[in-house]
Amino acid sequence: MVSASQRAAEQRSHNLGLRMAALLAVLTIVEYIVAVSVDSSQALVLFLAPVAVVKAWVIIVYFMHVSKVWRGEGSH
Repeated sequence: MVSASQRAAEQRSHNLGLRMAALLAVLTIVEYIVAVSVDSSQALVLFLAPVAVVKAWVIIVYFMHVSKVWRGEGSH
């Protein structure tokens, strides 16, 4: 049987995942708008590269759980 605290933790984790997915969607929309409206390739690189890094970081940290790789055995 799942305790109330476990259910609450799962709900918080689920909500965080939804917020991160929404953030990725917003960043993707912003990227698209910038990509179709900016003519300068230098401006595109200067704006889109940092956005791509942020998106990669969100995916690695929140969806791939890379921080768990360096934890000791049994800490999952």
